[in-house]
Amino acid sequence: MATRDDVARLAGVSPSTVSYVISGRRTISDATKTRVLAAMRDLNYTPNAFAQGLAGARRGILALHFPTSVDGYSSTEFEYVTAAMERARALGYHMLLWSNPMTDVMGMESLVAQKLVAGVLLMEVSVSDPRFDVLRRAKIPFASIGRPDDSDDVIYVDNDFAEAGRLAIEHLAGLGHRSIMYINVSQQDQAAGNGPAIRTARAITESAQAQNMSIVEMPVENNARGGRQALDGYLKFNPRPSAVVGLKEFATAGFLNAAGMAGLSIPADVSVVALGIGDRSAEMVSPALTTVAPSGEVIAHTAVDALVEQIEGRSSDVIQQLFTPVMVIRESSGIAPA
Repeated sequence: MATRDDVARLAGVSPSTVSYVISGRRTISDATKTRVLAAMRDLNYTPNAFAQGLAGARRGILALHFPTSVDGYSSTEFEYVTAAMERARALGYHMLLWSNPMTDVMGMESLVAQKLVAGVLLMEVSVSDPRFDVLRRAKIPFASIGRPDDSDDVIYVDNDFAEAGRLAIEHLAGLGHRSIMYINVSQQDQAAGNGPAIRTARAITESAQAQNMSIVEMPVENNARGGRQALDGYLKFNPRPSAVVGLKEFATAGFLNAAGMAGLSIPADVSVVALGIGDRSAEMVSPALTTVAPSGEVIAHTAVDALVEQIEGRSSDVIQQLFTPVMVIRESSGIAPA
């Protein structure tokens, strides 16, 4: 089977010139392009599917690694993905969505070793994330939405989850609530180093203590079943917390729906505040959720911009930016019951 090097030798050009003819990433003279295409036909050479995909992009392909769970993408997560892809396209790049598990280190090593992507954007970052060392060793440009604990040399943008937790507690304290239940991710996800969960739990606990509020944690899976389990746990408390703070979209929505089916009135019986959930998702449930979240679109655009600046050599700075979340008060939070 013919290789790119075989084509280069027959056409009398360098292997990189063959790649540029295929991808269109650089201007090649008509005469050289004609020789390369003729050599490809003579050798019956078929470019790699990834390389063919490069032809539609002015500058190349970016890989977006989003390791999904069995529950798939939430609407909020998909907003991040869509915004990142739109920004990449506007800057002249295609974006490949890669959803292998975070622990598939060999898969990532293989992806970057083939030199088919210009850079990598990571999502769903854990505090001790194995992907960063892979990318450091490969010396490929990368950035992340989210941050590990070892982040001194990492280009990242992230939601300030600690600030989000503080804002949620202060909002509920101002409404007279003295007891909170926090719907966290599962214990398995916490043990795996889920950064947002760890940072948010710490901030909520510290803020609640500062406000002399009691707080209990309810770890569940991020799905509708997890939301129902959270409600089951909530109903067993005596007295019951007057407010609930939820971190993940599916579990929080599941709790809201299950509470309604159980005859609870929101916010008359219990207030609910959601962290990190976008406006669209907040308006899809009833009552509409009070949220504390930054703009997913702005975060995604900033991350892609930082990655592209690194790829194109326009910046050597280690960009690290936390985005302050914004509270939007909707129908799900109200004055604490007497």
